[in-house]
Amino acid sequence: MSVTLDVDDEPTPGLDADGRPDPAYAAGLGILPAPAGRRAAAFAVDAAIWCVLAAPGVIGASLLLGAVIRAAGDVTVIAGGDLVLPLVLTGASQGLLVIFGLVQLILHGRKALTLGKAALGLRSVNVARLQAPGFWRIVWRAIVLWGAQVVLPLVGPAVLFASSKWDPEQRGRSWLDRVGRSYVIDIRRGLNPFDAKALRHARRALAAPPAAVVSRLPSLATDRGPDEHTFIPAARSSSGVVSAGAGAEWVPPAIGGSPARSAAPAAPESRGVQAGGTPAAPAPTRPTPAAAPSERVWLLVFDDGTQLEAPARGLIGRAPAPPSAGAHALLVPLTDESMRISKTHAEFGVDAAGFWISDRASRNGTAVEFPDGAARTLEAGSPTRLPAGSRVTLGGRSFTISFESRGRR
Repeated sequence: MSVTLDVDDEPTPGLDADGRPDPAYAAGLGILPAPAGRRAAAFAVDAAIWCVLAAPGVIGASLLLGAVIRAAGDVTVIAGGDLVLPLVLTGASQGLLVIFGLVQLILHGRKALTLGKAALGLRSVNVARLQAPGFWRIVWRAIVLWGAQVVLPLVGPAVLFASSKWDPEQRGRSWLDRVGRSYVIDIRRGLNPFDAKALRHARRALAAPPAAVVSRLPSLATDRGPDEHTFIPAARSSSGVVSAGAGAEWVPPAIGGSPARSAAPAAPESRGVQAGGTPAAPAPTRPTPAAAPSERVWLLVFDDGTQLEAPARGLIGRAPAPPSAGAHALLVPLTDESMRISKTHAEFGVDAAGFWISDRASRNGTAVEFPDGAARTLEAGSPTRLPAGSRVTLGGRSFTISFESRGRR
């Protein structure tokens, strides 16, 4: 009997031909490197907890040292009662530090977080598999950090942490991260790879072919003022069919080569003479109407080519909830394969001053890129004016703001 082993030849997504992780793939999924400030804050939280647990041991050691000094170095004359409190404090502190260290190593290796990272919305992920780094990788990382402290106290660890500034991949990976084959990511603003459903949708969306962009066809309307000889078509569709404007009367086609007759009766033709032989007065000339004034219409051009005329007020999100009683708003639901859009993500609208948008305390925030290249994340509940050409990103979707001038009728 022969046994055939199935060999999985499927390449791992995100690895290049040489098996090295591709930073562009992670960025395409929406995974964002952790900011240096929040990384430092997370480390400060872990260090503060360690200092609190070490404090009883420092107090105990100080009491023990004082007793030794009072005994002039002869520990045999120190009373037993003077040793109880220092030894208890020192032993309890060391036990708590050992437990804390083990908990940190297990959490970091198996759950990709420490207490500080959990508080600041950060995670450590394996650079190739986008999973937890693994317990022994984190242990090896801790040994390297401890060795640097032994060889060069304070200076060695400082150099290891500062090496994140020299990462050629621009992902903030320090030498310690490279030892652990991991890097720290921001799950508040970017994709959380430990959300299996969100990661699956992000991989599928990245692997899908780009959606066809629907181009906006130009209008066939004339630029002349409306009169009885002007045909003003409605919006032109991509099928090439042009319909008459609202209120225009349809004239049936000619039958047998004879011209079609309008349904409306023709006005009697003036011959220049009224009844009774009196010359007719010249027909009054119809004044040429002035050109219609134009109005600015703000448009939201979405990443799939869809266009939406911005209303006075609208709510956008996964399934935006209607406003309170008495308020009116256009509800704009968006489908996001990455599942990073909140139910009611943002509020927007147009007034006399232009276009504005406000984040509605969404989970992943609302990012804006201005026409000059500047970018920022909107503060929740604070309306922000945006000029035309700005790009707004909500989760895995985005739209660009533009405007066009249309003639008023």
